[in-house]
Amino acid sequence: MMISLFKAGLKPQSKIKMYKAIAIISLCIIAIVASVQTTGLTRAVIELLAFGGLIGLALAKPYIQTQASQDAE
Repeated sequence: MMISLFKAGLKPQSKIKMYKAIAIISLCIIAIVASVQTTGLTRAVIELLAFGGLIGLALAKPYIQTQASQDAE
């Protein structure tokens, strides 16, 4: 299904938003699984990495189209 969305001709900005959404959901699932399945230092490290990834995605700059690519459209 996801491949068909990419072939449908989504703009690059839409693709980036979809990748970010998938990454956010994946990191949340990783943090939940780490909370349930592990203990101690392992759990703390996994949750710290997942949280750091979420912060990185939240603070990432949005996609900005260059003037040359705008002129080409």
